[in-house]
Amino acid sequence: MSEFLGVHKVPAEMTEGDVTEGFNSYKEAASKMGLKASHAHFSLEKGFAYCLTEASSADEVRKAHENVAIPLEDVTEVKTI
Repeated sequence: MSEFLGVHKVPAEMTEGDVTEGFNSYKEAASKMGLKASHAHFSLEKGFAYCLTEASSADEVRKAHENVAIPLEDVTEVKTI
């Protein structure tokens, strides 16, 4: 499996709790597909969130996000050093 970084815009009205709830929903949907959503980083101040997922393809990551109606700005394969 490869690692993929999902990039999200966070609407100004979202709270930290909303972001956490969204990631937990995504994590569950990804798990049901055999993917591993490991963690996310976010900045409400900057309005962005980034999630890291182990998957076979970017399309799988997109589908998992679609399953819980979480929009993505971009998905890209990344390496961890």
